[in-house]
Formats: sequence, structure tokens, C-alpha cells
Amino acid sequence: MNTQKVVPCMSESSDDEVETNDNDLQSNKKTKKRQKKYWFKQAEFSNADEAQASVELTWSKHYTNRSDTGRKVYYRCKKSKLRGPQCRASIYLLYYADSDKVSMYKTEDVHDHDEQEIRGINESVKRSIQELFNDGITKPKQIIRALQARNVTIPSLIKIKNYLAQYKKKKFGSYIISLGELEEWCKMNLDVPVDENKSFVVSYQIIYEGEDNEGDDDDEDITENKFRIFISSLRLLTIASMSSHINADATYKLIWQGYPVLIIGTTDLNKVFHPFGLAICSNEKTKDFEFIFKSVQVGMQKMKKESLKPTALVADAADAIKNGFKNVFNNEYNQIMCWSHMKTKVENRTIEDFLNYFDNEWIQSNSGWYEGIQFHTPSTNNALEATNRVIKDDGTFRERHVLSRFLTISSTIVHNWSVERDLSSTNAKVFAKEPTICLRLWTSSYQWAKTTKAIICVQSGDSKQYYIPARHLESISQADLKRYTKQKWTSFKFFEKSYDIWCLEMIDGLSWKTSKCNCPAFLKNYICKHMVGMAIRLKICKPPAAAKTIPINSKRKRGRPAKAKPALLVQ
Repeated sequence: MNTQKVVPCMSESSDDEVETNDNDLQSNKKTKKRQKKYWFKQAEFSNADEAQASVELTWSKHYTNRSDTGRKVYYRCKKSKLRGPQCRASIYLLYYADSDKVSMYKTEDVHDHDEQEIRGINESVKRSIQELFNDGITKPKQIIRALQARNVTIPSLIKIKNYLAQYKKKKFGSYIISLGELEEWCKMNLDVPVDENKSFVVSYQIIYEGEDNEGDDDDEDITENKFRIFISSLRLLTIASMSSHINADATYKLIWQGYPVLIIGTTDLNKVFHPFGLAICSNEKTKDFEFIFKSVQVGMQKMKKESLKPTALVADAADAIKNGFKNVFNNEYNQIMCWSHMKTKVENRTIEDFLNYFDNEWIQSNSGWYEGIQFHTPSTNNALEATNRVIKDDGTFRERHVLSRFLTISSTIVHNWSVERDLSSTNAKVFAKEPTICLRLWTSSYQWAKTTKAIICVQSGDSKQYYIPARHLESISQADLKRYTKQKWTSFKFFEKSYDIWCLEMIDGLSWKTSKCNCPAFLKNYICKHMVGMAIRLKICKPPAAAKTIPINSKRKRGRPAKAKPALLVQ
């Protein structure tokens, strides 16, 4: 950029109101006289981008004129209101008709506006509003209260509303999105990123109205527009490759148009939920859940990993989830019905109604509701339900967003999920392949290992089965053990006695934490005091010193203990 000052090259006039005297001294009146402006060539630029970048901070576009030389774009001072007295200083950019060069001309007048007057919201206040918005304080009145606590200048309510509208548009994009724009967005985010935490579109389906929707004949409205988008990251898909069961569910109240968001994931041996990603669909029918299960397999192919072969599906009793899972994973699996849903359905019923309903619904149709149907698998879907709540609390701040903006929010949610599971991050959520033993469990296991219970050991291949007396019992009779192993009882009393025995199938060596026990504590937490206590007994592991809660008594005095009790005590 070359800056030079030359002799005034041209002059123009502006409308200013001045007071003049006529030849007739008897009448003085105000007339409008066009005041001339003298322009100086201030700078010259090689292209239009450089010229516009130099004026955008101080000047605002006012009007445009065209001449034989080129196009003149006039700018006014930003610190003056558009509707009101203008600052005398102004510039214009001359876009030459015969070249790409742009010249800047400036008036010889200086700025005459009030420097103390601040228009709009101060930049520091804008940054504070952005921080509050990103922290979940999204309502204008809440922002005003927060700004008052920070002792900063409080803008008016209408200014905060207008700025929030601008900031939302800048952050989330436009309100309106068409089906074609949605497809274009999916194509732009379809490439597999190098960063393991970056979210991307694993798979998508856009079905336009009137097209041949082959395979979507299960929908009621075959001719309607449909879309299905699955978003994930490489780190989340890596966790999916280590899972043995799948949790799936749909949640609402996230998108303003009412579309569901489908969540899929798994739980580790610490019962922590790890999502694989989320899908935004136009419905939650069989084809939608089939799409999300297929998308996980597509992600495995993109990462060049083996396809998933889950052994269990944890969900509610929706037929769409079960049928979609069955269409993708043809292998045999256990359908685990969420216990919380079952408990809610059977409450507040009469005895006869309960017996009929329970037999038809929970024995004939959905028989996988009880705890222990499969080891190392939860009996409820509470972990996923809790994740749905976190999405609403931290992801959308309990606000429904339009679809175009929720695309950006969903990508951020998936990115945050992935960062939380990055081993290099603080307080990372590591996928636990074996249960964690807390100090309380170490203590109870050590105390149990010190008991004198008679435990029966039976060799079974590479593992050993230990039959342990339950509760306060010290031993197991051979008759009870025989009935327990055959699982045949001649009376209900003998059936009750079968719960006096726990069976622990234990593997020796370093993999002892993958042992199995049929006690209630193990079915719920995947580890119990019997497993840890037997490992202590067999000297496979050593408990920490803090777990040995042995009281320290006072030192015994020398000599024979006194037989007589102290005086003044009741003998």
C-alpha cells in the first residue's frame, strides 16, 4: 500500500444548512447551500480485498456513485448515527473500470463527532456476554444479572437481545435449512478426519419426496421427505469395537421441529456409559434404528476393524429398536428389557390384572427384564438415560434449537464426548475392561476371607467352581449341593434353600477379575466380596494395608491379670 498526499484533485458539495444575507437587509432567512468537499488521494491498493479490509473498522458504507472512471463507494464515520448529523470526515473508494486497482480518497475535514459517545455494546461487554452464553446463561435477563455481579456497564435489554441474535447466527448458522442444504452439509463433513476427537458424518440418507424409497415401505407416509444422519468420531468408534453389548434409545425436546435424536453406546465394567455417536432422524421407526446400527458397522469398515457382533441389546420394549437390531445383527443375542420400564408398568394393578398382564407382556413377549440374564451386562438403561439428561443440560441448556443450528451443536457434543475419553485429558473417562475394586470392597473381602466358611471346589475345565455358603451359614450339605447342581426341586422349600448357596466360577492367574458369581452383588456391580475374598484366600492378590481394619489394643501389662474387679462396680 502506497500512501501519498497530493494537491486537491476534485471537489464536491454537501448539504449543510448555512445562514446567508440577501441584498435586502430587511429579510434574513435560512437557505440551503451545498458546501464543497475537497478530496485528497489517501492511498492506493492492488485489489478490492485490501481496500475493504482497510476501511471496515472505522468506516461504514453510505452510498455508491458511478462515473466514467469507475465506481465510487462512499463511506461515513461509524461513530455517527445513520439517521442524524453526520461526521464531516468521510472517504470513498474508487474502483477503476480498466484495472483491479482501488484508490482511497479522503476529505480534508477532521472528525467532529463526540469521542466519548459509545454506540452499541462495548467490546469487553460483548466478550462477557459470549462467555456467559457459552457457560449456559442464555436468557437476556439472566445475562443482565450476571453482568451486574461483574460490575460492568449494563447495556439495555433490547441491545442484549439483538446482540444475542447476531451471536447465535454467527455461531450456529441460519435458522432455515433445506433438504438440499442438509445433504450438502453432510457431504462436506463426510471425510474421515486425522484428529481422533473431531466429529464427522459417518453415514447419512436423504430421501426426497416422490423418489423411489426402496426399503422404506415400513413408514406410514412413504412419499414424505426423510433424512438420517449419524455423527461420531474415531475415538468413539474405537470404543465401539471393544463393546459386547449395545444400549440404544431415542430422546426428544432437543430440536424445535420435533425430530428425535437417537443415541447408541455401551457400558464398561464400571457401569460407565460410552456413546458411539448420535443420529438425527426424521422419525424413530425400524428403518431409523436399522440405519444407526448399520452406521456403526460402516464406521468399523472405515477404520478397517472387524464388524460388531454384540451379544445383547439393552433398550425398552419398542419394536422398532428390536426389529432394527435384528435386521443388522443376525447373530443370536439377548434382548434385555430395561428393569425400570418394567417396574413402572406393573405398579398399581389389581392382582388378577397383574397376573394376566405379567404373563402376556413380561413372560411371553419381553422375558429379558430380570437381573442376571447375561453377565457383565446392565439390567437397566439408566446410564443412557442419564446421558440424555446431560445433553439437555450441558449441550443445549434446556433450549430447543432449529435443525440447522442443532447440526452444529450435535457436532460439538460428539467432539466433547471424544475429548472426555482422550487419555491425555484431565479426568479422562477410560473404557474399563475390568471392574475397579474400591477400598470398601477390599475391606469387606478381607474380612470375608478371614472367616471359617467351608467352601467346596469343583474342577471344571480351565476354571474352578467354588460353592460358597450364603449369609451366616458355615457349610453346605451334600444333599443340598446335589439338588443345586441338578436344578431340580421337589418342593418350594427346597427351592428356597437353593439361595443358600452361591456359585463362583473363577479363573486362576491375572485374569481372575473376569470371574463370575451368581450373588446379587456381582450381578449388579460385576464384582463381589466372594470373588475378591477367594483371590485373597488363594493368594492371587494382596489387599492394601488400609483394608486390614484390625483394631490396635493397649499393651498387656506384665504379670497375672487381676481376678478382682475394681471397687464400686456391681459384682
